[in-house]
Amino acid sequence: MKTLTVGILIDGEDQPGWIRDVIAWVRARSDIDCTVLIAREKRSGARSAPSHPRTSIFYRGLARLESKLLAARERVLIDEAAPVPDLQALSHYEVDTSCDAHGVMTVSDASLAGLSRAAPLDLVIALGMPVLRGTMVRFAPMGLWQLSYADVTQVCDRHAGFWQVMARSDHTSVKLWRMGGACETDALIESRTFNTEVFWLKNHVRSLSLGNLMLFDALNRLTLTPHKLELPITLQGEAIDLRSRPDNWQSAAYLMRQTALMTNLMWLRMVRKNVTWRIGMCADAPAQTLSAPAEVLTAPKGSFYADPFAYTHDGTPYVFFEDYAFSEGKGKISAASYIDGKFTFLGVVLDLPYHLSFPYIFEHDGSIFMMPETCGNRTIELWKCVDFPLKWELASTLMKDVSAVDSIIFPRDGRWWLLTNIDRANGYSHSDELFAFYADSPTSTSWTAHQANPVVRSPSRARNAGIVVSPTGELTRCAQYQGFCHYGKGVSLNRIVTLTPDEYVETEGPIHYARLVNRSRPSMHHCHHTKGMTVFDFAYVE
Repeated sequence: MKTLTVGILIDGEDQPGWIRDVIAWVRARSDIDCTVLIAREKRSGARSAPSHPRTSIFYRGLARLESKLLAARERVLIDEAAPVPDLQALSHYEVDTSCDAHGVMTVSDASLAGLSRAAPLDLVIALGMPVLRGTMVRFAPMGLWQLSYADVTQVCDRHAGFWQVMARSDHTSVKLWRMGGACETDALIESRTFNTEVFWLKNHVRSLSLGNLMLFDALNRLTLTPHKLELPITLQGEAIDLRSRPDNWQSAAYLMRQTALMTNLMWLRMVRKNVTWRIGMCADAPAQTLSAPAEVLTAPKGSFYADPFAYTHDGTPYVFFEDYAFSEGKGKISAASYIDGKFTFLGVVLDLPYHLSFPYIFEHDGSIFMMPETCGNRTIELWKCVDFPLKWELASTLMKDVSAVDSIIFPRDGRWWLLTNIDRANGYSHSDELFAFYADSPTSTSWTAHQANPVVRSPSRARNAGIVVSPTGELTRCAQYQGFCHYGKGVSLNRIVTLTPDEYVETEGPIHYARLVNRSRPSMHHCHHTKGMTVFDFAYVE
């Protein structure tokens, strides 16, 4: 049954892949009726597609150069030579448009009157278009939506992501607006961010991909509660000078900055300067005071240790961690004891054909369980200890065919909760979104998705980095903070305040950087606290 009628406004029959993906997604929905609106700009009586802002010759050359860095599936998103599939089979309608001197577009009242009779719509979504104003913003009961990649005056997708790379910003934002008659009356439906890519065109593709996901999530919510979509009007914007399109000088400056960055990275590789992760332990210290570790566990040459979790068994502290070998190209799980302030390596706990990391440890019904990251197998697996600490067996596969990392599981208010980072963008990143699921048992193979998924939508605190459980039962979720060209820039501590099937609230805690390391490019991306012990990983260039 169709519960929503959506009009998608585009500027012609040929569209880039990201717009074709939106149309295909809407068409595939059984609860959404789709009408394609094709804008034709009136010029001296002739009808032609609206023109986009002209770009500099240097900028176009830069785009051709960086396009060689894209995978085939990424190039499809910005390929503008393909027509919308089966357009003639779709309900479609042409509307007359015009642009003023500032590039603001309006749709003629005559076209809207005809559209109202031919195809009444609940919502209009404009994709890849200039800013739209005029009667069009009031035409549909749910308004007119537009994505923007800087601010509401710059919705054009042609230069999305450029200025954030130029400014070396840690994060890039994409916003979804309900347009008003003027900027002052625009309503911000949602704003999401992702970790800025090193190259502009990579960042450009990520912007378009995230914008589509954000649009799909908003439409999902709208179909669940028609005509009741909440529209927050204030969200934090970006403190960067974002302009609509770079000129030749700015494009040249970008190229010089990128050349310097790549030269530095190649030099570090040539002289074999690597970032090597190791584990630190702070005994009898709260997680909120990450100081110089009392003891450090360092991996042998050719490997690193990361993602540590502490666990006390028969009064003896143990640490389980990722043991990554560069020669094998994958990690396994190893364990060490911590006695009298010293680590003792005990051996490999789990070694499988696929990569393992993040060995989350917990107890249930008198047994010890481990939930390591098994993203390489596209599963979330639960392992049970049969001979502590080195022998484990597979207890349950909680989820299959999912690209999930860094999962944590815990009981709260009669349910077991699973928090995990799922990549919905075809391999782009696991660091941007946190998803919550619940079940009656930690070994369940049937988990119910949280109604507000993804419950966290920012690379500043989405990716799990451990957990802290206070003596009173309060939960603090540690999260990674990613920087520009800097994986594992810091760790934030965020207290979970509300966790129900339809509500998730956490307070944003401070970000802890690896200032305890007085070395080049310090990093830290994991922290776990239990029974007076705080264990974390840290790294630097050496």
